[in-house]
Amino acid sequence: MTQPSTSDAKTTGERLDDRLSRLRLDLYSSEQLYRQLYRALRAAILSGDFSEGESIPSENQLRDQFGIARTTVRNAMALLVSEGLVQQVRGRGTIVSHRPISHNIWNFGSFTELARRQGQRPVTRVLEHRVDNGELLLVRARGLANGETISWLNVDTSQLDLSLYPGIDAYDFGEQSLYEVLRRDYNRHPLRSELLLTVVPPSDRLREVFAPALEVPGYLCASGDVLDADDRLVERTSIVYSPAVQMKFATRWGRETAPVDSGVTQEN
Repeated sequence: MTQPSTSDAKTTGERLDDRLSRLRLDLYSSEQLYRQLYRALRAAILSGDFSEGESIPSENQLRDQFGIARTTVRNAMALLVSEGLVQQVRGRGTIVSHRPISHNIWNFGSFTELARRQGQRPVTRVLEHRVDNGELLLVRARGLANGETISWLNVDTSQLDLSLYPGIDAYDFGEQSLYEVLRRDYNRHPLRSELLLTVVPPSDRLREVFAPALEVPGYLCASGDVLDADDRLVERTSIVYSPAVQMKFATRWGRETAPVDSGVTQEN
């Protein structure tokens, strides 16, 4: 079997060092370090920095690079494994098992813009507004009004860190836009999102909000993180969609595809 030359090994090592140096953690952020590391590695994999079948930085390399604990690295790796992005292979380390896929998703855009395009006005009904463990938990039904008729399109949940947004629990988000408040009063500008699509079972709350929609075995849910231009966490969100909402997906496989980024940033 042909062994890689010294120059090839050096080139591979230099590439790894270069990619490792591009990973960023904010040691002063309120977001847990393992989640920051998970998001940084996830973004590098999805952007193609680490290709399918290639090893990502080892536990020791990540510990040395950031001065973090072994458990921090292992918790981040566990999230990547659970998503199917990597697999741990004895003797080889942690290997990328994800093949880049690009997605185009329609009807995941700005709620406000959607209302304007349809000549309707957005309506918000606050279902839950409470502080728990240093976070504001905000649950809202979002709909479009056409005269006296309101069509409820989704139920979205926002989790907001009060250390980032002191006093935000005092706002009335039945009347004000969450993202407008974040931009205007906290200088946080949501730019993109990393969301996972799943199906959630019906609940009494969802049935009540989406009535009189037909009974369905489950609802489409997009959940994950909303980030700003510096990849800082803006909010954690979960959006459950009415059966009346239609979506179209276009998917393309291959190494030459663009980075995976659905651009799913709903205007809250």
